[in-house]
Amino acid sequence: MTSDLLLARDCIICGVTVWLAPVECMFDMIESELIRRGVALEGATRPALPAA
Repeated sequence: MTSDLLLARDCIICGVTVWLAPVECMFDMIESELIRRGVALEGATRPALPAA
């Protein structure tokens, strides 16, 4: 029974992670666009330029 509960917990964690990944990606895209447009966000820093 314990192994079943652990498996169920892992499935829930995996499902939530997969469900939230696109939300987090979209939030990062919106945040970087706001920074690019010069909107001052609390706690946000400009993204680093890629190494040439």
